[in-house]
Amino acid sequence: MSRAAIFGLGAIGALALCLSASSVHAQDASNPRRQGARPIGEWSDEPIFVPSSESFTVELRAGAYRPDLGPAFETSFGGDLGPLVAIELDYHLFRIPYIGPLQIGARIGWVEWNGDARTTSSSTNVGGTGLSLVPITALASIRIDGLARHLSFPLIFTPKIGLDFGYFQSGTSGVTQADGWSVGLDWGAQVALELDFLDRRSARRLDEEWGLNHSEVFFELFGSTMGSFSDRQLPLGTSLAWAAGLGFTF
Repeated sequence: MSRAAIFGLGAIGALALCLSASSVHAQDASNPRRQGARPIGEWSDEPIFVPSSESFTVELRAGAYRPDLGPAFETSFGGDLGPLVAIELDYHLFRIPYIGPLQIGARIGWVEWNGDARTTSSSTNVGGTGLSLVPITALASIRIDGLARHLSFPLIFTPKIGLDFGYFQSGTSGVTQADGWSVGLDWGAQVALELDFLDRRSARRLDEEWGLNHSEVFFELFGSTMGSFSDRQLPLGTSLAWAAGLGFTF
């Protein structure tokens, strides 16, 4: 075989080798596994998480409450602030896009104040006196959670307005001497810190196993005009009180 033929065959082989290498390189470039990337659906070892729908929020509350009864309350109960303990349930009617759910709900609580019963001259102690109150509140509110849902900023703001129905009992030495109902308006302004960011994997597990979407700690300022609807009602409202506690959204 002549040198020209050998040279020609060598050139053809080199060209074929180059074309083969180019084809393999193109296949590698189009294959995400060979690029070190994971194909769609295999970005994580965990299945895709789909949060359950949110329907309602439960709050466990405790705080200080002092009715605006004036000097009479100060004389009988001094600086007694309760405490007030309560539970609240808010149902999510519908979600306003990028803002949060509009809610209706109800709250029931209990608070009692105790002091010394005295004679009219306030000089002789004649036993213990007590005043207890069971406030029941119908509420409307908006849960502004857009920052937490869309920007991963774990703060939630909830303004509230409602109607208070308070059942009270008062007496001396364990004997009930008066009871009745007081009605008025209620308002509140709450800020909450959502706790999902502390351990998002555990938060997702709680949602998958128990339907618990979110948990939070909150602080709320509120007031009431309870007893203002009639001169015959005991004025048990307060210009300003506070409550703190835990909230759970399901």
